[in-house]
Amino acid sequence: MPKIYSDKERTDIIERLKTEANILMQKKGVKKTTVDELVKRAGIPKGTFYLFYPSKEMLLFDCAQGFHKQVDEYILNGMSRIISANNIDPEKKGSFLKHIDEIVDVIMGAIKITQDSCLKVLLNPESMELILSKLPEDVLKKHRQQDRNIGNGLFERVIADEGLNADEMAGAFTMILFGGMYKQVIGEENINASTRFLVKGLVMQIFG
Repeated sequence: MPKIYSDKERTDIIERLKTEANILMQKKGVKKTTVDELVKRAGIPKGTFYLFYPSKEMLLFDCAQGFHKQVDEYILNGMSRIISANNIDPEKKGSFLKHIDEIVDVIMGAIKITQDSCLKVLLNPESMELILSKLPEDVLKKHRQQDRNIGNGLFERVIADEGLNADEMAGAFTMILFGGMYKQVIGEENINASTRFLVKGLVMQIFG
């Protein structure tokens, strides 16, 4: 008979699994991260794993979604602080012009969260496909809807007002995130300033 876990035990096990998933994805990638190593590092029996997740991919996806939510909330909270502190009317054209550097600071913070987590691994389309190909259709459908909902906020409205293409802007930010993988080429001492330079250029196009 399967062991019955309390709510606290369940929460603790899930958090341990996600913590180890984050570490192993960054260290070994999606393909080489295994259930055997995950349960060993989390200190649980292998059978217990399947009481919480139907597959390795579902755990890795859940882990990534947690950081995805963290990035979204970081940006939304940061923008809300800027708007509130400066009495900005988001509907007024050019109202963000004096606060470009503050907005860049927020975006740079979100990029740091991405680069310091398993999200950077999933920037690789092959890694993302390895996970998405094993997920149930209802999970994929919910994931796609959440991504669409994220685009319906402040950035989406401003981008539309400026006559810009939201997909192109999202693609540009993704390319900037990929740039973090080339620290050795760009130089550790230059990567942050170079990234900020590119981010500021995009932010000026969006909010200028």
